[in-house]
Amino acid sequence: MGLALTVARRSLLQRPGRSIFSILGVALGVATVVGVVTLDHATIEGYARPLQAGDRPDIELAASGAVAGSTEALENLEGISVAAQYFQNEAVVTLPSPEAERGRIRVQLVAIEARHAASFGLFGVAAGVDLDPSSGERQVLVGPSLAEEHGVAVGDEVVLSRPRRPSRKRCEDGVLVKVEDGSVDRPRAETFRVAGVLTREGMGRSAGGAVAVVDFEAGRELFRDVDIQPRFWAVKDAGVDLERLRRSLATSYSYALNQGIVAGQAADERAFRTGVRMLGLLALVLGLYVIFHTLSMSLTERVTEVGTLHALGSTRRQIGRVFFTEAALLAGAGAALGVVLGLAFAYLAARFGITTLGVGKYVRGFPVPWSTVVGLALTGFVVALIGSVYPLVAIGGANTLAALRGEDALERSRGHARRFHLVYAALLAILVPGLYVVLVPVVGEMTGELVTVLLGVVGLLTLVVLLSLLLPAALSALCAAVARPLAGVAPLAGRLAVRSMRDAPARVGVSACALGLVAAGFVGLHGMTASLRGEVTNWSAEALDDKVWVKNLPPTSFEELREHLSGFPGVVGVEKASARQYAPFLIVAGSRDGMAGFGPFAEDPALSRRFFDERTIVISRRLARDLDYSVDDVVRMQSPNGQMRSYAVLAITDAYGYWTSPDERMYGVISDRWMEKDFCLASEVVTEVSVRFDDSRPMTDAGHLGVLDAAIRDLLPNADSFTLRSGLAVRAYALSDIGRDFFVFDLLLALMAGLASLGVLNGMLLATLERSRELGVLRALGASRGQIGGAMMLEAIAVGIVGGGLGVVLGVAATPFVVSALDEIAGLDLPRRTAGVWIPIAFGGTVLVAALAALYPIRRAHTVDAVRAVRTR
Repeated sequence: MGLALTVARRSLLQRPGRSIFSILGVALGVATVVGVVTLDHATIEGYARPLQAGDRPDIELAASGAVAGSTEALENLEGISVAAQYFQNEAVVTLPSPEAERGRIRVQLVAIEARHAASFGLFGVAAGVDLDPSSGERQVLVGPSLAEEHGVAVGDEVVLSRPRRPSRKRCEDGVLVKVEDGSVDRPRAETFRVAGVLTREGMGRSAGGAVAVVDFEAGRELFRDVDIQPRFWAVKDAGVDLERLRRSLATSYSYALNQGIVAGQAADERAFRTGVRMLGLLALVLGLYVIFHTLSMSLTERVTEVGTLHALGSTRRQIGRVFFTEAALLAGAGAALGVVLGLAFAYLAARFGITTLGVGKYVRGFPVPWSTVVGLALTGFVVALIGSVYPLVAIGGANTLAALRGEDALERSRGHARRFHLVYAALLAILVPGLYVVLVPVVGEMTGELVTVLLGVVGLLTLVVLLSLLLPAALSALCAAVARPLAGVAPLAGRLAVRSMRDAPARVGVSACALGLVAAGFVGLHGMTASLRGEVTNWSAEALDDKVWVKNLPPTSFEELREHLSGFPGVVGVEKASARQYAPFLIVAGSRDGMAGFGPFAEDPALSRRFFDERTIVISRRLARDLDYSVDDVVRMQSPNGQMRSYAVLAITDAYGYWTSPDERMYGVISDRWMEKDFCLASEVVTEVSVRFDDSRPMTDAGHLGVLDAAIRDLLPNADSFTLRSGLAVRAYALSDIGRDFFVFDLLLALMAGLASLGVLNGMLLATLERSRELGVLRALGASRGQIGGAMMLEAIAVGIVGGGLGVVLGVAATPFVVSALDEIAGLDLPRRTAGVWIPIAFGGTVLVAALAALYPIRRAHTVDAVRAVRTR
């Protein structure tokens, strides 16, 4: 291996430009995918996980009155992997102590089915063992404060009882009333043996460590004379999307989701994260694509070197080792540098609040998924090494004398090359995406829509790779045809450019396709964002455009305020926002009179009457789509007294109930009458409202805000701290938010543009090196530097035009597919839009990138010594 290492090292050092740019090709590809995966991991672990309550499960549920709640029934639901019945209450632990007061300690009691308790991972045992339901005795796990402060140890016996209860209250017709049953409260007391002591994590932190965990049946026996509603803890099945889980639960249960499983798992967030990951995959393939062709094209420039080594007695195996060693050094350095650059990119992005959930979300710490990072780096390294096999195949049939004369070895093995191109195309377009999916698990479940997206990305990669590897002559001829008209302006430069492109179809095809891949991604991305903006505009027309939100009012009678504002020009409705609850999604109280003048209630007064007289709910379009609700379906919610209330879906519309804080588009509106009657939440007095204007005049901030400001000051002359925000301002913020969130896509596309420019640069640089004699002859015959540089710049511009045109065509064709996939994955109703003005920008940017990539090869060509080049070879 001494000869191989010596020759490979000399080759790399003598051609520093090619070596550096080849390493950068691999490095940028690996860096982009490593940066994407690391940033997504840091986003979820550093931003989303801290939102998760350590002592709460994924899901808490209560069964409706129409469903017989049981663990078995719940575990049979789609999306639930483990479930257990539980309840929590306050209890009293009596210790064997001579001091009575010291021996009675109030604790938080958690009673859970012991056979499933460990599945939730909410507590650990520092000493002793976990609960054993088959032991035949009552067991208890005690919190660390009981062990440390009160000397409770494993094996001790303690007495548990519930505390004496005060008179209970329940919500009856909008009033919390005491429940008097005339009985004397005599709490039950049972003896338990301490099986273990909890750690200070999760549930062990509850109540400052003063906690006791018992089996559900033992706890239920202890509280059997108390009316406790059956509740459940459940673990979400990792293979089920959040929306499907919600649909599964909503028909029979009220539930609350832990924020730790919600963050990053909503449909629009999954779609965003999936898009970022797909761009990372494209960048990885593009980087490997560049290094493969760099190694392949470098062979042509080194034909004489190969012949010389043959003539000196080197075997083909030894020469093969030279190429393999060189490829290993390039790929290894590129992979290592890529890991460093990728981690640096992810770290800086996270520090500036750029995440895979959007911009402005700052993560805690910087967790790195090292196993995935190393796997991706090894994938890049190995695939780049496989690419080095092509030079070995190409030189296999090389003739020594022909190589010494400088003849093209590649022409002698064209059949081998074409077959290997096909194999490598499959490797890049199929094997690499497959390995990527294995190393980087998809976000959410592998739905049909997500499979379609993955197949679409693989199809795009296959098309681009096959075009450059199998049809290079066609692309080269197209580039030459683009450059030919310019030959009239600069005859020598034009002819040189046309001939150069026809003589090197592989180089031209690779460069054009690399640029086309970036342009296609750019056009497709901006077509997607245009569709997202269109969806916001459509939603705004119903929910925002004619509204103004008023906040920070002094406590004011809603009816008095509504009647006063209704007398001002253009005001057709006033909505209240003081009564809200989550059961299980956001519920807002609405006033029939305040909502009767606009939306579906204005079109059909019967709906307004039903809204007040019957238990009905108006739900938003996003909620209806995500949870698969339709008109007349039943929504079940649990009231404070544990009873399940059923509300029929009256209408599906965004005309009512949206509030800027919280910014939540999945919500429902019920009548203030039922909010007070069922949930004891009164809303006669308000501190914020939304005011709806008619649409007879265009909404303007100056006109409508001025009218509303004057109206409020007329009723409340001393109110000086209220604020007004128009629907136009809300819409503008929502539209700008799309641009901010998709900034991370622009960063990734910029890195991919850098990769594509490296492909162009490498190709032209190698062409300059292999044509050094020709360039020297031209200089000796009187050609100026400007003519030679002009030929190279003309070639780059022609490649940019063809690559940009190819990318624009692919991007425009792919945009409807991308939008449809996003529509299905994110549960949105997206209009079909194109990239618009970004299409010519993408085309012009591609040409500019190609032109900039030609500057270094042109500078290198200017340094060629004409006399020395003519004498060479």
